[in-house]
Amino acid sequence: MASKKIGSGRAGNSAAQLAARVLVALIAILIAPTIGLAGAAAETVTVSQAVRIALQRNPDLLAARQELETARAQLVKAHYLNQFNPQVEAGASQAHFQFSPGGDETQPAATVSLELEVAGQRSKRIEVANQNLARARAGVADAERLTKARAEYAFYQAVYLRQRLELMQRIEALNLRLRDASMVRFHSGETPKLEANLAAVRYDQSRRATLLARRDYENGLRALQRVLGMQPRGLIEPLGSLSAQAPEVDEERALEVAMANRPDLRARDYGIRQVAADIALTRRLIIPNPIITGFAERTADAPDQFIRVLGGAVSISIPLFDHKQAELTALAGQLRRASYERTATQLSVEQQVRDALTAYDAAREVVQLFESDAVARIQESFGLIEGSYRSGKTGLIELIVAENDLVASDSSYLDSLWDYQVARIGVETAVGTDFQAMAKP
Repeated sequence: MASKKIGSGRAGNSAAQLAARVLVALIAILIAPTIGLAGAAAETVTVSQAVRIALQRNPDLLAARQELETARAQLVKAHYLNQFNPQVEAGASQAHFQFSPGGDETQPAATVSLELEVAGQRSKRIEVANQNLARARAGVADAERLTKARAEYAFYQAVYLRQRLELMQRIEALNLRLRDASMVRFHSGETPKLEANLAAVRYDQSRRATLLARRDYENGLRALQRVLGMQPRGLIEPLGSLSAQAPEVDEERALEVAMANRPDLRARDYGIRQVAADIALTRRLIIPNPIITGFAERTADAPDQFIRVLGGAVSISIPLFDHKQAELTALAGQLRRASYERTATQLSVEQQVRDALTAYDAAREVVQLFESDAVARIQESFGLIEGSYRSGKTGLIELIVAENDLVASDSSYLDSLWDYQVARIGVETAVGTDFQAMAKP
């Protein structure tokens, strides 16, 4: 009886061990992808590298660049020696000789015709294609300008969110130490239970703020990877900081550079030239193209008696009714529209530059309000209030008020640096170049 119990106990232990092994294997399978993802090395990237990668891999920009292929195809077609292919026509007829013993004879015939461009139509067509290609290139340059701005914005946004996360982590660590210190003071009878509870609540709030900041930072990394044309998995680390010099910008110089460099303005100019070239081409199309025809045929007067005929002809359309009036009227409307669009774009560029400079000047003044050692002094103040609380010189309420002020100062400084970067990117995007071309000496 005892042996049966021992056997059943061993069987139960074996089953339990097997179940435990299966459970461990399942857990390993479930967490293996997570471990692999967490262990994957993050790719580091600087702002200049981010811009270069975006210009090479951003799918929206790559799609915009395909407009160049369409424009190049039009230019290739314009360079054809002739826009019209020759037309070949062949046929045959059967001649029946009723009173001749020879019977029937086949009479083959063939014609070849070709329409020729005249009046310089080919050169005008090439000019239209050239202006269209130049307009497409300017459009791609404008897409590159905006892509560069999006890459810089996403990069510095990720840097800002990382520094914000680091700030929240420092505050959380401080509140954790203060919570532990308040518990020690409570157990020693120096402070009431209420103070210890307030410290614990304070720590919980800072922990929640850290988790939210981490979420925002990871979302910012994925947004950066999306702009760079990478899989948005967050495995990237921006190298850099928000701190930078804030040079003064010459407004009139910035406007002058913008009017000369903005690719969308150049695209409007090329659009006007393209329509003007199209008008010149259409006027040449009023002159009809001649059609040259050559033919050859063989006729039979009698069985085994043939006559070979070779000849040619020239046909031309008489522009009696169609003088391209409708096409020229439509093109005149397109030319006026292109001119108005160019004026509207110019006004928009001027407005964008002035608005960007206004935002930049405001952000620049705010950054200059903070001294270069502002962050160091704030960090030193955090240490001072912690030491003061531990020594019993400061109560929890006074500490919370002081900590709130320091956190607000640190956050304001960080926000001002972020606002400055956004304003700087806005100015460079509006002007179409970097600061070296418009900064005051």
